[in-house]
Amino acid sequence: MLFLSRHRPQAGRARCGAFQVLLQAYDRIDTHQTELWQITWTGPAAQRFWQQHERDLKPGAALQVTLERARLHTIFTRPPQSAVHARVISMEYVPRVQPAKPQLQPA
Repeated sequence: MLFLSRHRPQAGRARCGAFQVLLQAYDRIDTHQTELWQITWTGPAAQRFWQQHERDLKPGAALQVTLERARLHTIFTRPPQSAVHARVISMEYVPRVQPAKPQLQPA
């Protein structure tokens, strides 16, 4: 499960003309350890996902993702930062669980 970063997902057309979604998400490995993923999804399934969930894709939103072609890239900054780049095979939006409303007992 990955969680969207603060960067707004971007949708548009790839060089080949196909619909494409670009996302940045974090894998929360541990309480104080996260890993940045830069995700690219191209094609009709990406477009359907975007149309259904564009409004839901806010920072912290949970995604169940299956990826391929993951590669680690290091950005030479101080301190150095790394990001994993990958392509999507499948993705599902995971809605936030709403707390159950207490039910009133009839008197």
